[in-house]
Amino acid sequence: MTDRYAIDIPGFLGLAGETARRLDDLTDAVGATAHVLWGIRDAVAPVPELFQAFCRVMDPWEAKAGGSIAHAGSVLTIAEQAVAEYCRADVVMAVTAAQLETRQGTGRWRVA
Repeated sequence: MTDRYAIDIPGFLGLAGETARRLDDLTDAVGATAHVLWGIRDAVAPVPELFQAFCRVMDPWEAKAGGSIAHAGSVLTIAEQAVAEYCRADVVMAVTAAQLETRQGTGRWRVA
């Protein structure tokens, strides 16, 4: 039945699942890296100039890394919603077409 769609539903679901797993792995890696960097930040805290320089480098990286992962997750969610809506719309269209076909009648009483 999936061959009627213009998109490869099983292929999409496989790709979406793999992407979600990779995003989970990336989230864990960024969290672990941030934890280590926080330790370094705390270690250099007694030296104000070094602490400030470290924070100027680390803070934007941490914000961008977290923001990029969140954005990728949002894109994945939107793609999943779009595919689900595509499938729902296709079912509605098929049901509507079937209903219209049965209502059209035959011969000179055919509804156009």
